[in-house]
Order: sequence, then structure tokens, then C-alpha cells
Amino acid sequence: MSKNASTAEGWDEEYEAGRWAFLRSLPESGRYGIIGMWLNLTNSNKHVLDIGCGEGLLYERLAPMGLQKYVGIDLSPASLEIANVDPAAASLRAADMHTFQPEAGETFSAIVFNEVLHFAENPGALVSRYVPFLKPDGVIALSMYAPKRPESGANKLIARLWEATDDTHAFEVLDDYRLVSDKKGVTWRMRLVKPAG
Repeated sequence: MSKNASTAEGWDEEYEAGRWAFLRSLPESGRYGIIGMWLNLTNSNKHVLDIGCGEGLLYERLAPMGLQKYVGIDLSPASLEIANVDPAAASLRAADMHTFQPEAGETFSAIVFNEVLHFAENPGALVSRYVPFLKPDGVIALSMYAPKRPESGANKLIARLWEATDDTHAFEVLDDYRLVSDKKGVTWRMRLVKPAG
């Protein structure tokens, strides 16, 4: 497996070359389905911030479920150009997840980190950085690819993120999944949390 890009230009090249088109495939749909139902069942699917939105696949899945406002951010401007969104409901912004700031007064019922926290040195701190952008009772959905090797760097990051969100003074864990695709032979760790208190 090739190493992921680390710059906006590198990500642009990957999107333009179609490297990420596989995310539209049926075996990828399970995690989108879980995220969609989480947001639907917690009534948090109205105003969604999608961190690392890529081609806007989460928007496509949430639009039929009552989505009213969607903000997607990605480091790659090329991915945003591929996205097929309704500009009346969706705003796509080229931004780095470490420095993104919403517009004045903009808050969200849900913030989704779908396969993007592997690019954070401290994923727990990054997730906590977004808590002020939530509406009251807002939720944060997390999904991370978990390689087969338990000692992999990705699994170490997941363990650190789960430890950070296990802190009952900071977060309440609403749901926790280990999603396995036998078709793809891959596992994702998924968690839905809300700020404590």
C-alpha cells in the first residue's frame, strides 16, 4: 500500500488520478450507514461539519435523511471540485483540520471525523478542539481504519483517541463499534461521543 499524501498538492494529485474513487464502492458503505443512522437516531443530522470530506460522500448519504446544512472541509481543493453537492445546503471549504475556524456564529449538531484522524499527531486533542463548535447536545462521530497489525502506528493512534474519549469528565461514549468488512478484509474502529455535561 502506498503512503498517503501529506500536502494539499499531493492530495490533489491523488484525487485527480482517481486513487480515492474506491470509497464509493459498496463494501465502504457500512461505515457511512452507521454514521448516518447515529446522526439520524440522535437527531443530530441537521447541521453537519465533515472533517476531511474528500469528494463529499457523506453529504450524498446524509442528504436524503433530512440534512439541512453541511459544511465539508478538506486539505485538497481538487477533491472539493469533484464533490456533487447542492450549494443551497452545502458549503465546501479548502482548510486544514488543525487550524479550521467556522464562520462567526456557525455551530453544528454533528461533527464527523471519517478516516481523517490518522493524520493528527494527537487525535484526542484535535477532537477536543472542535467541541466549542458543537450545538448543545451535539455529537462527534469518529471512524478510523484499523490495520491488522495491533502494533501499527494507526492502531496506537486509535488507542490514544479511545483513551482520550473514555475520559468521562470530557466525553460520554454513546456507541462503540468494531466494523469488519469480510469482503474487503478490513476493520474500522468507530465511536460516537458527546461532550460530558
